[in-house]
Amino acid sequence: MKKLVSALLAVLMLVSIMLLTGCGSSGGIKTGLGQTVSIAKSTDATADKDGVAQVDVVMAAVGVDSKGKIVSVTIDTAQTRVAFDAQGKIKSDLQEKPKTKVELGKDYGMIKQSSIGREWYEQIAELEKWMVGKTIDQVKAMKVKAVDENHPSVPDEPDLTSKVTISVEDYIAAVEEAVKNAK
Repeated sequence: MKKLVSALLAVLMLVSIMLLTGCGSSGGIKTGLGQTVSIAKSTDATADKDGVAQVDVVMAAVGVDSKGKIVSVTIDTAQTRVAFDAQGKIKSDLQEKPKTKVELGKDYGMIKQSSIGREWYEQIAELEKWMVGKTIDQVKAMKVKAVDENHPSVPDEPDLTSKVTISVEDYIAAVEEAVKNAK
């Protein structure tokens, strides 16, 4: 778990440095980091099936101008899974270095289920583009719809419906925290 936390902190620091060097301090740009953490997708082990401890960490880094408008946003997710058997023995390779969804790129494999033929990193890039130029209140006011149990908050904005089919509530929450933390 210490390695996971260290990796996540390294990613957040890298994104922060990128924002600081990209935005600088001119023009009153403030930068902030935010995150959400969930273990909701973890499952118990049974006699017939291994269990999985899953930690989903959504990270966001933002640049915000003096009027509160988002001028840059970077979102990523570390979706880390540790398999274990019914006796609690860890089955996952503890030496493996987990990759974030952006780092996985095409290897994430969401395109197989995508109704719009887009991978996760492509969809998150479209969401990030949509957020730029808006205040956090405008972002939070995004129209969303429930598609199914796993997608309770999919964008229902005309300029996003053909580009983003992922549920966005955690991404918006992480961006909101990042905006609140902007200094």
